[in-house]
Amino acid sequence: MRAALAPPGPHGPATDRTSTAAPARLALALVLAACTPPPEGSPTHPSPSPGPTTPAAPAQPTRTANNDARGAGVQPDYDGEARLLREQVLPRLPGPLAPDRRAACTAMLDAVTAFYADIERDAAPRAQLLADLQTSRPADLATCERETSVRAASCVTLRLADRDAEFPWLLDQCSRAFPE
Repeated sequence: MRAALAPPGPHGPATDRTSTAAPARLALALVLAACTPPPEGSPTHPSPSPGPTTPAAPAQPTRTANNDARGAGVQPDYDGEARLLREQVLPRLPGPLAPDRRAACTAMLDAVTAFYADIERDAAPRAQLLADLQTSRPADLATCERETSVRAASCVTLRLADRDAEFPWLLDQCSRAFPE
């Protein structure tokens, strides 16, 4: 004789076994359905849109403040680079140099302003940068007259026109190349 834990349902003992298993199967089906990703193209999982195969080239080359790939363990020989810069720039310096430091420094700061006005693409940052340069100009001119030689200022002016390096690096290198 079979022991029953619960009284049989309205349709007999066979129906009772399936009636307890049916909710378990339904719960398992819902859990499995919830764990499966929706098919592509459905509203919750849109198909990936075909993008460009190659990125568009920038209008102007990207500038990096220091693109030196040598790393921290192998520091550059800044004095050696300044000697090389001197050899490259000396033949290119203008025949008569500026008559004094004030004239050379004024020309250099004018070149700095033109350089940054040219390379900054966005109008708002360019306006802010030019305003900052204008604000600091009297102090920059006084510091230049006190610390920078006529040749160093002329070197910076010349190299800024090449558009291949930024002002702080050029000022350092040209000051090392032309300390007099």
